[in-house]
Amino acid sequence: MKPYLKFLMGALLLILVASVTQATGNVMTGLAAGSVAVAGLQHLAGVSLIEIQGLATAALIGIKRKSQNPTMGGAKRLYIVLTEDLEEEFLTYALALTTGEFSGAIPLLDGKKFVELEAWYDSTKFDTEMKIGTGFTQSVEFKFLGYYAETVKLSALLYETPVNVIVQGNDDKLYYIGQKYIPMMFEMKGVMPEKGTSRKETTFTAKQDGMLVPVMPLAATVTFEVAPLVA
Repeated sequence: MKPYLKFLMGALLLILVASVTQATGNVMTGLAAGSVAVAGLQHLAGVSLIEIQGLATAALIGIKRKSQNPTMGGAKRLYIVLTEDLEEEFLTYALALTTGEFSGAIPLLDGKKFVELEAWYDSTKFDTEMKIGTGFTQSVEFKFLGYYAETVKLSALLYETPVNVIVQGNDDKLYYIGQKYIPMMFEMKGVMPEKGTSRKETTFTAKQDGMLVPVMPLAATVTFEVAPLVA
């Protein structure tokens, strides 16, 4: 019975929109009258003329309030890796949706390792956002004091080079920035201030959007190979 009732309601709706449009000479007035009629017909007939179907959404979760130690901000270590050295894409939306963090060994190709960068104190930070319709954004920034041969070489090596980054906070928690197939690529800015009391700085920044995950926490069980720093 419902399919026939819907057909009749639809036919009446079209006639109403056409009649109002012809009488007023205004299409928007006809459509407005149709919208009002849809609501009224659905209420009187007890059926939905327009049904919207979409993907099933996952159940929400509750989150209890948490406190942080005084050293809740800041970072003390920074690790970087070429995305071509990763064996596979291991950070996925399904992972973010279920556990919200990665645990285990980061899948590196044989012989490949992360490299540690000793950025200046209190200069490393990251941001992450969720955007409707465009996924997630991630960004990271760190600085070195001075402008010298090593920072110039690093900027040349990072020029249009896809990388991922791990930041270790002052609270010892690890955070993963980037994905294998949606990588971070850095820009560099070197500054020589005009005053003698100020200091030279070299700042590296990277930002990426359209990502499948936000910045991902790494569990305490995570392991990854790191090349030793050269003295």
